[in-house]
Amino acid sequence: MKKPGYKIAGISAFAAVVCFALLAGCIGQQLSSDFNEEDVKKAAENVITLINDRNSEGIRELCTVRMREALTDDVLDQIYEAIGEGGQFENIEDMSVAGTTDSQSGEEFAVVVARAKYEIKTFTFTISFTKQMKLAGLYYR
Repeated sequence: MKKPGYKIAGISAFAAVVCFALLAGCIGQQLSSDFNEEDVKKAAENVITLINDRNSEGIRELCTVRMREALTDDVLDQIYEAIGEGGQFENIEDMSVAGTTDSQSGEEFAVVVARAKYEIKTFTFTISFTKQMKLAGLYYR
């Protein structure tokens, strides 16, 4: 019999693989002209704010269908707990934006890598968006 933690770990591992694949693809790739870089940055800041506020419904409203299904209450609780260990949020220190294209579907994404400073530690968020500005990927370390 599987323990419930395996499902959460599997979803987290899947999300990590997707984000790493997106990152690998975006090295050196320009952001598509279908995206506005400032809008993408503001959307990433909003996602980080929603995480800091533990606003699960707000996060899910931004998501693609696939991401909404993956971000269960248990997964979001794990994210909130991990980020909470960093202490009080201070600011976003650095943010870069690039583009990537899914090799199978041809869909283009904007990928933001943001370093967020908290009182105890700094987290790096990798956040991806579709052209419709739907949250398609979320990873932190």
